[in-house]
Amino acid sequence: MTENERILPVSVSFQWQWWEEYYQRALGRPAAITPDWLDETYLGRQRFLYEEFGQFGIGQAVPSLDGAYLGCVMPYWFFIIPILLGVKVRPRDIGGYLWRTLTEDQLRRLKPIDIAQTPLAELILREREAKLARYGAVSQLLDLGSATNNAFVLRGPEFYADLAADVPFARHYLGAITETICLAYRFVAGLFPLDGAPLANCNVHMMGPRLYAKVVREYDILWVEYAAQVTGKARRCDIHHCSVKLDPFVEAYGTIPGLHSLQAHHASDIAQVRETLPGVAFSAMVDQVDVVDKAPAQLYKELERCIALGANDLAIWEMDVRSNPRRMAGLFADIERIARQYGRRASFAVLPLTWEELDWQFPRYRGTEELPGDFPSPLI
Repeated sequence: MTENERILPVSVSFQWQWWEEYYQRALGRPAAITPDWLDETYLGRQRFLYEEFGQFGIGQAVPSLDGAYLGCVMPYWFFIIPILLGVKVRPRDIGGYLWRTLTEDQLRRLKPIDIAQTPLAELILREREAKLARYGAVSQLLDLGSATNNAFVLRGPEFYADLAADVPFARHYLGAITETICLAYRFVAGLFPLDGAPLANCNVHMMGPRLYAKVVREYDILWVEYAAQVTGKARRCDIHHCSVKLDPFVEAYGTIPGLHSLQAHHASDIAQVRETLPGVAFSAMVDQVDVVDKAPAQLYKELERCIALGANDLAIWEMDVRSNPRRMAGLFADIERIARQYGRRASFAVLPLTWEELDWQFPRYRGTEELPGDFPSPLI
């Protein structure tokens, strides 16, 4: 085992309500967003994390800014492709976005859109230059999703019925979505270093592996192939299957070219992944239900099995207020003990700001008007 293989990366994120409860409530929220407030909050939360979890190497005793993280460009997060294709979205009071699906007639007339020819491209360029000038570094989290993720936003649950009852119709809008993704990828690749196609397949489990392989998989493959052509690099695909078991989809995913990693619930059959897809990394997700509803001894046993079978990393994302600092410290201690038992060292990374905060997905900062429009940015 190499030194890198001995390290067990553990990524952790909290919902903005968690930060509200355990940190932000005493300080209040600003009347208007400013980059200065983001910087100040980042530094304060790093110190808070150190005070709560410093024994696990989390946080900073003397905080410093992370230019790449704070310089992240991500307007409208995973709604970029739907907004391009005409979906109306607006911020929710509790953070994030609400949206209206397209009508059947709109979907039948759907055509691919080149982001480079829209105001959204101008916004991305402006944010990139502004953040580069401020931080001296810039990164991106322009989540292009996948054919299925975007199809669900555009069509809603009827998407799954279309896959069975009206395949030509589903193929029409899946094709338009995929071409729009590819054009957006080409634009983003001209601004930021990219490597491969990250597929966010959060809802394929709703259709099952048979329909996925029969109708949808070819669109994922098309993007993987296109990404390799654009970057001039070898084909690479990293699939986020969401926090559900991967087992039924292992063989279906196995035919995707350049498959590099799979991310799914930690209770997935990792042995099956290792046997069926040798060399493919497995990222094990631990969700809020696992942390709160399972007895610590049960979760400990599940994580021990997961690490024993060789999970490459753990992803503990979107913890809510029920996962208080004391509970999280106990979980981190358990992970450290298990990792040591199997000759590995847990290395924790905790995000101090949420995506909703970085993109200011609240009416008080973005307003209540539906988008698109002139694609306003709160930071420009």
